[in-house]
Amino acid sequence: MARVLMMTDFTESYGNKLLQGIIKYSHEHSPWVVGKIPLSFRDGNQLKTAADIASHWKADAIIGQFRSFEDIRPFQERGIIPVAQDYLQTFPGIVNITGDYLEAGRMAARYFLNKGLKHLAFYGMNGVVWSDGRRNGFMEVAARDTGVFLRKSDIREIKNLKTSWWYNTDKLTHWLRSLPKPVGIYCCDDNKAYDIIEACAQSQQTGLRIPEDILLLGTDNDETVCQLCLPQLSSVALDVENAGYQVATLIEYLLEIPPQERSKHYSDIIVRPTHIVTRQSTDALVNDNPYIFRVLQYIDSNIGKPIRVDDLVDLVPMSRRTLEETFAKSMGTSIYRYIIQTRVSRFQELIHNGLPPTKAAMELGIEYKSLSRELKRISGLSPKEYASRKDLK
Repeated sequence: MARVLMMTDFTESYGNKLLQGIIKYSHEHSPWVVGKIPLSFRDGNQLKTAADIASHWKADAIIGQFRSFEDIRPFQERGIIPVAQDYLQTFPGIVNITGDYLEAGRMAARYFLNKGLKHLAFYGMNGVVWSDGRRNGFMEVAARDTGVFLRKSDIREIKNLKTSWWYNTDKLTHWLRSLPKPVGIYCCDDNKAYDIIEACAQSQQTGLRIPEDILLLGTDNDETVCQLCLPQLSSVALDVENAGYQVATLIEYLLEIPPQERSKHYSDIIVRPTHIVTRQSTDALVNDNPYIFRVLQYIDSNIGKPIRVDDLVDLVPMSRRTLEETFAKSMGTSIYRYIIQTRVSRFQELIHNGLPPTKAAMELGIEYKSLSRELKRISGLSPKEYASRKDLK
């Protein structure tokens, strides 16, 4: 029976989802005892006190939001396995619960580009590993020559963000007004997206509307924050529960190894982004060309039906060739590829809403083999592998 302490912020969904993954492992294997240490013990020089408490409690491991400059040797000296949950930077020399931050940013950029947006922005914190990584992945995709006239100069980011910026809506509002519209803004987490929604709501003079002027996307899919937002916030969902399960598996394995040998067997736990949960804050399609906008609306409304290019030609006063060329120039991809990408995205959403892959394909009215092949090409995973990540198997 393993005894594990957690020193994290349980007011946010991330820590609770980690705990849920650990509980799942405990139910499937030997029972665990899980306790909590207040996050305030991380401040000052209280980690040694926390280590004394953990030792008295006979803890086998502690999972905490450690800062990379802090001294965690008191835990190691007592034979307690320290696991760092990424806070500001990755912690050297121990197990880290970190993330595929680049891929989360790339996913967000592809999501916005698929909606036809030409202007994208990022709002986050400088010098924080998870914010910097998501920004870099976002910019990597958004700044490419995609055919939608997106230039690197169109990517706006807030640098050197200090604490005083977090609730200074005047400065934030000024930045929001300066952006070209409509604009897709990707935020490093849901709390930063909430700041933007508050800034727009508090100042009636802004004239900024979500999602008409600003399509807003967060990260973490914290249900409480996302539902609290008005309009409700779209967000990049992360496989945090699975990470909790993996952490428990690794701790159980390390406990079988002598303490002096454990460092040779450390491996970081990577939290993967899984899909984007679309809510009201991004529930819009954008395109300057009214004919392409009409085509996008038709594809979005009929994605579960067979769609032929000739069906789209009937919607607009264009020849097939002119429509295909105009669409590719505007969207940076062909009509065929856009339809495929939209179907795969909807396929992923249905799987994460609990439908088995075969039933998700039936819901879309698309051949399962075709969707399976495209999902594998885009994500590197088969539908079964994709669903198993969600179910923590």
